[in-house]
Amino acid sequence: MKIQYFPETDTLAIELTNKPVASTDAITNVLILDYDEQGKPVAITLDNCSKNVDSVHLQTLNLPLMSSNYEQIGS
Repeated sequence: MKIQYFPETDTLAIELTNKPVASTDAITNVLILDYDEQGKPVAITLDNCSKNVDSVHLQTLNLPLMSSNYEQIGS
């Protein structure tokens, strides 16, 4: 999983998997979901992030964190 913020467009992109995107649904005018060929979600995009996310209180709960070279942190 990869989470990126793009300040120039105020967009938060969450890549759930490396699978290619087969289809996209605009759930609302700020929320977009991408799916693979089996209909499983592969990415979430949130536009106008600063207006929709409380980033001051960003937390990860029970998520096994990985470093950028995919070695589990703390292992």
